[in-house]
Amino acid sequence: MKNWFRVAFVVPPSLVEVASSTLFDWSCVGLQEEEVAGGTCLIAYFEDQSRLSQVVMASEKLVARLNLASEVQAAPVPDEDWTTSWRSYFKPVLATPRILICPPWSMEPAPPSGIVIAIDPKMAFGTGHHETTRLALCGLEMSVVGGERVLDVGTGSGILSIAALKLGAESIFAFDTDPPAVGNTKENLALNGISGGVEVVEGSFSLVSGEFDLVVANIISSILIPMLPEVTEHTKKGGRAVLGGILARERDAFCQAVTAAGFVIDNVLEEGEWICALGRKG
Repeated sequence: MKNWFRVAFVVPPSLVEVASSTLFDWSCVGLQEEEVAGGTCLIAYFEDQSRLSQVVMASEKLVARLNLASEVQAAPVPDEDWTTSWRSYFKPVLATPRILICPPWSMEPAPPSGIVIAIDPKMAFGTGHHETTRLALCGLEMSVVGGERVLDVGTGSGILSIAALKLGAESIFAFDTDPPAVGNTKENLALNGISGGVEVVEGSFSLVSGEFDLVVANIISSILIPMLPEVTEHTKKGGRAVLGGILARERDAFCQAVTAAGFVIDNVLEEGEWICALGRKG
């Protein structure tokens, strides 16, 4: 039996991705999000209780560095409770009217004229439960008409690559700087029976060559905005971009940056505190 433990603290929506990425850097094996008063409670699960004090100390330093008011809470989790609670949290979610996301242990039929995607929820993002993922999927649903060559920037769980292929894209080039994300993407591709049409690599834009019909990126603005010149460089003239992970309060500044990068914004989707811009390269 493994000796699980969990660490939890609350962060504002703008810092969820930063804190989540840090927890995975510490070898977190699963991350649960719960909306609470004051923000999002991140509950990170770890395997080895001998690391509990080390992880708690690191979490307290992270909370202090991010200037959060939250306390860090930690507790052991028996192996059997981990399995039950973790799986019970992830239910099938209808991310858009046509896209159903299911964990592999709870598969359901696709919606009418739609698709079903199996995702093993090892990543904090990319399960369909977060607004940014749903918005990006909606953007893909509106942008993929069939036969596209797609670039997936920061692929995470691979959910956007899988959705694009199932919606009719011809091929995908997906990359991520995080090795566990690359591994998770490959696992999820296999879960969905996808063995061709997609290349997944660990790295950055330096590995990308050529132009694409569609570029999709669901990343916080502080990382995405500096990437916009490279997004433009690798988008065909008249090609489209689905750019998500942006807080609604950042809408004006982000749209200005996207326009300055050479895109015409056709639509801005919004859910809760988040937006997703759909652009076309002029």
